Amino acid sequence: MKKKKNKKVKIKGDKKGYCNICGHYSKLTRDHIPPQGCIKPKPVELKTLTQHLSDPNAKPTVSQSGLNLLSICGNCNNNLLGTEYDPELIELSHKVASLVRSQQEQGLYLPEKIDLTVKPQRLIRAVVGHILAGKLPIPGKPPISEPFPDALRNYFVNESSNIPDKLEVYYWIYPSNKQIVINSLGIGSCIGQGFISGSCLLKFFPLAFWLVWDKPTSFPINGIGIPKDKFKDLDQTCEIVLELRNIPSLKYPEVPGDDRYIMYKDELSFLAQPKKPKGFKLCKN
Repeated sequence: MKKKKNKKVKIKGDKKGYCNICGHYSKLTRDHIPPQGCIKPKPVELKTLTQHLSDPNAKPTVSQSGLNLLSICGNCNNNLLGTEYDPELIELSHKVASLVRSQQEQGLYLPEKIDLTVKPQRLIRAVVGHILAGKLPIPGKPPISEPFPDALRNYFVNESSNIPDKLEVYYWIYPSNKQIVINSLGIGSCIGQGFISGSCLLKFFPLAFWLVWDKPTSFPINGIGIPKDKFKDLDQTCEIVLELRNIPSLKYPEVPGDDRYIMYKDELSFLAQPKKPKGFKLCKN
């Protein structure tokens, strides 16, 4: 029996369509994930989560300017993400990147934890926006209406709204040049800790963000949650704790351990890594 060939990652869609965030039909614009201010776009090889997990030799799709998709309208991309929300994510990523690089390249001793000041409403909306943009729109159809993505979309476009009650945003240091965006990820426990039916993931150097919807209290997560209570104003600040030593595996949480399992839609997952130089061959020991 012939082995079924994995489909290549699709990154090109219609130039007009329904915006993945606000749902309006218009000309679609290209969103860079993460934003260009965090990482300079370079040629990358793209795979789906299935290819990453089960077929490392699958031929990747090459994008010359990083992970970017025609997926959201100009207003959501330029006026909201680019102007209002991305600057907070970019500033935080630069601060954390300088710490990680000083440790990796100069061998400087860093404390176990540090405190950083952020504007949680702007930061979370930036992460939400790029995750929602991280899939191609369905041709001729508005975004599918479901409680979790609907809550994310409504929160993003309504700047006076508070962080949804059922949403928790976890973060940690991610010292890898592989970029990952997964639009829908379910994770269950084999040892009775419950099941997370709604979550999404954004990982790029130097940070990872895991958005979790309606998490069972019994389900442990290896990350710190961004405070969400009492922060209604866009420019209100809070302190977040950044763990500098005790960080999760680079494959967490998309590669489950023996006591967990995952459920996901392969077409809603993108994993990008720097394009290998021409003629590059993997040496085997």
